Amino acid sequence: VTDPLMGTISDRTRSRLGRRHPFMFAAFIPASIFYVLLFTPKIEWGLSQSHLFIWMLVCTTFTRVGMTLFEVPHRSFGAEIIKNYEGRTLLFSWRELITWVAAIGNAFMGYFIFFRSTPDYPYGQLNPEVWFPFALAGGVFMALGMLYSTISTTQYIKDLSTWNGPISLKDIFNEISIAISNRSFLIFFAGNLTLSIAWGLSNSLALYINTDFWELPGKLITIFLGIYITSTFIAFYLTPRLVKRFDKKKLVLLCIFGTAFFSPIAFISYNLGLTPEKGTLSLIFFLSVPLIFISCFSVMGNMTRDSMIGDIADEVELTSGRRQEGVLYSAVSFIQKVNTAIGGFVAGLVLKIVEYPKDNPTYEQTYSLFFVQGVVGPILLAIPLFIFFFYKLDRARHAKIIVELNATN
Repeated sequence: VTDPLMGTISDRTRSRLGRRHPFMFAAFIPASIFYVLLFTPKIEWGLSQSHLFIWMLVCTTFTRVGMTLFEVPHRSFGAEIIKNYEGRTLLFSWRELITWVAAIGNAFMGYFIFFRSTPDYPYGQLNPEVWFPFALAGGVFMALGMLYSTISTTQYIKDLSTWNGPISLKDIFNEISIAISNRSFLIFFAGNLTLSIAWGLSNSLALYINTDFWELPGKLITIFLGIYITSTFIAFYLTPRLVKRFDKKKLVLLCIFGTAFFSPIAFISYNLGLTPEKGTLSLIFFLSVPLIFISCFSVMGNMTRDSMIGDIADEVELTSGRRQEGVLYSAVSFIQKVNTAIGGFVAGLVLKIVEYPKDNPTYEQTYSLFFVQGVVGPILLAIPLFIFFFYKLDRARHAKIIVELNATN
């Protein structure tokens, strides 16, 4: 609910700070505070499972609301200030790069500072006492990052369009219906949604598989962070260059196929007896080979798809005469929540079906999770691959749209 509402309000806001920045300035308060509160409860508080659920529900909800206040206007702002087909890809490649560097940096901080192995907790991430200081540090960096991005982009507020249409409830619904009924948008939304569900399922099981199936201690798992950061920079280098050579649709299809192709390699290799001994550095290096391809294709896909919404906004403007990036990018923000929510929910169902215990799972239970990640997840990627095949807004079509918009304006 908050995503389309935020998109609608942002598109129609008139203020001295434009239609995006007022919300970006306010976002850091709920996002950072409730993120920290999420990790605050302690065992000695004696909270019941019901109380913990309510606490998590409230804190997670308001953290997400804060992120919505920032994410939707921030993405919309980027798509609006650059209308070039290739330039948008470069801009959103930068955005994705910074997002990944921040996320991986947060993980580095966790594993190397807060989640270090101790005699009592060989797997440092299982130590309940370190999560609050970890969250506090993350909350501070989150707030600083949001404020810096917001303040440093105020110079471009003058380049944004101003909403001059009606703001009645009836007219709002009519214009939103025009935006979300756009054929390119419907294909994009369905493809992104199914992709997020498949990807979210695999990601939600990764920690269980690394810890319980592969028997990797925290200090070895941190090596994967180097793979993620390397993949992100490779993707950042390749994506703008590949978009110059291919249409975005072709690159998205390549990224989905590449992810699906490399995802089962660890599972197949294990069943063929090709993987090194569990819990070893050799295993880390072995798993890193397919992982660098999986991560690279995933990040390249994110960079490309983020820029596609800006192209769709141009097409919608040609149809409706209104710039509605906020409404359209609210779908991207919504899909990110789906990635976490439905992916986590389905992963939770898998854990329940296999009766996964809190401690000491059996080999059969951990192997079942490995099967879901290595076989079921890649098969599910066939659905978004099929859907994106029908996306038609290519470079030539977008160039014609820009010509017509310029002539109209």
